[in-house]
Amino acid sequence: MTVAQDQIGLVADIGGTNARFAVARRDRAGALHLEHRRDLAAADHASLALSLTAYLEGLEPGLRPHQAAFGVASPVTGDQIQLTNHDWSFSIEGIKTAYQFARLDVINDFAAIGYAVGALRDQDWEALPGPDWPDPLNGVVSIVGPGTGLGVGACILNADGREVILSSEGGHASFAPIDGIEIEILKVMLGKFPRVSNERILSGPGLGHLYEALSQVGGRAVISPGAPAILEAAIKGSDSLAVEAVERFCLILGSVMGDVALIQGASAVAIAGGMAPRMTQFLNTAAVRSRFEAKGRSRPLLGTLPIALIRHAQPGLMGAANLLLPKTFVSETAQ
Repeated sequence: MTVAQDQIGLVADIGGTNARFAVARRDRAGALHLEHRRDLAAADHASLALSLTAYLEGLEPGLRPHQAAFGVASPVTGDQIQLTNHDWSFSIEGIKTAYQFARLDVINDFAAIGYAVGALRDQDWEALPGPDWPDPLNGVVSIVGPGTGLGVGACILNADGREVILSSEGGHASFAPIDGIEIEILKVMLGKFPRVSNERILSGPGLGHLYEALSQVGGRAVISPGAPAILEAAIKGSDSLAVEAVERFCLILGSVMGDVALIQGASAVAIAGGMAPRMTQFLNTAAVRSRFEAKGRSRPLLGTLPIALIRHAQPGLMGAANLLLPKTFVSETAQ
């Protein structure tokens, strides 16, 4: 048996707030490693190219990979990419040519997370209330993730080990209120926006909108201090409105996850995104589980589906690496 040398490639997770880069390596045993990790604020660079150049210039000479895979927070329908929640745009072929990549794969950021699902280890998952998280995973794993926007995707794991990855813009589906408070929230937000999508609430900016809407529903007029401050105050319990906003955020997320699971025919649901890991105490409740299952005649079906939080720090980078560096480099030959 002969084993090829370690494979390497540049991977990136490009969102509306940060561009995350790493050099990915798959070692001779088949394990993936993310090295030379660096996060660059999108606001600090006028374009993806400038951000990419800043990262590459920070690498040691001779370390620069000649192949790359990027997950981007936008639809990928052709050569031209326009980020959904930032003003960066770029040509895939233009970047490939300018940086002399022999290969450049550009996929939706939640497609990248889909590619990570099959590569995550037991410690990368935190099961939430409901049925046990299966090992191994199989069937359709729906992926929902609040961050700068609301990502929705899926990974279909076949019995023979093959994966089919589905990306979507499902976060832009319309918000559907479930109770009287959410009807009032919708009324307030329709006074600001011509349409209210799930992303208008289930995202970083959305948490601010929700905080302000709840204050108006309660007869106040409080200005959002921003999602990080709201979440921090909720965790500490120092602001009752912040606690109410985060709890409501998680209830609505539960409902949306149930919708996505029904639409995609899920066998399990994974929560990704930059916000979710800090919300564990609010997600890990019977109330969120109840909202997930509260789909009328479909309640028994949803009651069979497990939910888990992705605990891996960089699933987007891991997925891009799994796509770029497949486990095909071990080969048997006559000695």
